[in-house]
Amino acid sequence: MGSLALLARELGHEVSGCDANTYPPMSDLLQNQGIELITGYEVKDLPKADCYVVGNALSRGNPLVEEILNRRENYISGPDWAYQNILKEKKVIAVSGTHGKTTTSSMIAWILKDLGYDPGYLIAGDPKNFDTSSSLGSEEIFVIEADEYDTAFFDKRAKFIHYRPEVLVINNLEFDHADIYKDLEQIKVQFHHLVRTMSSETTLVTPTGSKAIEEVLSLGLWSNLIQYGNESNSKYYYKNLNDDFSNLLFSINGVEGTLEWDQFGEFNAKNAMSALISLEHFGVNIIDSINALKKFKGVTRRQEILLDRENLVIIDDFAHHPTAIQQTLEGLRKKYPKKKIISLIELRSNTMKSGYHGEKLIDSTNYSNLTYWSCENKEVMERLVSNRGNKHKAVLSTDSLLENLPKEMSGDDLIVLMSNGSFDSLNQRIIKEFK
Repeated sequence: MGSLALLARELGHEVSGCDANTYPPMSDLLQNQGIELITGYEVKDLPKADCYVVGNALSRGNPLVEEILNRRENYISGPDWAYQNILKEKKVIAVSGTHGKTTTSSMIAWILKDLGYDPGYLIAGDPKNFDTSSSLGSEEIFVIEADEYDTAFFDKRAKFIHYRPEVLVINNLEFDHADIYKDLEQIKVQFHHLVRTMSSETTLVTPTGSKAIEEVLSLGLWSNLIQYGNESNSKYYYKNLNDDFSNLLFSINGVEGTLEWDQFGEFNAKNAMSALISLEHFGVNIIDSINALKKFKGVTRRQEILLDRENLVIIDDFAHHPTAIQQTLEGLRKKYPKKKIISLIELRSNTMKSGYHGEKLIDSTNYSNLTYWSCENKEVMERLVSNRGNKHKAVLSTDSLLENLPKEMSGDDLIVLMSNGSFDSLNQRIIKEFK
């Protein structure tokens, strides 16, 4: 919604927005663009507007929702507003999946920008190669992060059903959003509905080996399908040239290129592969794309290095699912094989703090030497730390965590923070403490 507000402002509209809480980096981006932030949902603070764009976090009973309905005001969902005002005139690259949407979208937008294009983009994060998380662009290609979360309280379809992509990336597909979907089968139905909106002249990009994705495709496919893997017998494959995937070989339809970059982990190799293939659809040269990725700086709070010293590295990451946690920690272990890894994990999403993932959460931290868990669901917290020895501990408060953390350090440590929320501003506080 923050990125959407930036686009509305760029179109020339006067924009303000209400939220329970905004925090950096998005709050800074909005304020820098002259967008008024209103904290809370009190009716007295509701400004008069020509149109109210309602985010999916708001439901019936919210004071502003009720006021808008009672007044019979003009309202629309965020995804529908984006399509009606921007996307229907564009050739859309939509990046979907449980993990990697923000990073892959940022890669695609950056490649185009670096090669002299002026793409539009809408990214739910803060890509470091750009000043803002969204831009209208002056050309026909528009890159958008395509989320399967529901659209609004009055439209329970997945958000991405509105986007009508010319190129669709499905990076991966796992269960998430337990507050919306009962099981993975319901999510597959939403992806199938998205595939049904695509013409026979469009392209769908996926990795091989995903049972869930294959089951979606088995329901019907009318687009050009391109799949990639890590086996050299494929027309599209990637190969790691060192253990941490910071040096890679890509083979795209017979053309090979190597990439040495600051990113790491196999998941980022897959993200890059999705980006390269997506742009091949538009005739972008693969070698040029790879050269642009060499300058890719990543995304704020996606494996972002906050402090890098010989005896201490601190990393901030958005990991919001057991698979993301496991992949991030595995990548860190390969990149820093000798360091003691201390993970600070806040269970923030509705699915994570519901307890749905069970033992998968514990297993996801196997590459960590010590894990601190923070969760408002006390029952889930108890299951995570009880009878686990000294490898799993509870965060009673961020103050006590900062006080006790030095006692757990070895002198050669890597501390990684994982949360898709603010984590009580722990990323800023921990840097202040250790600097």
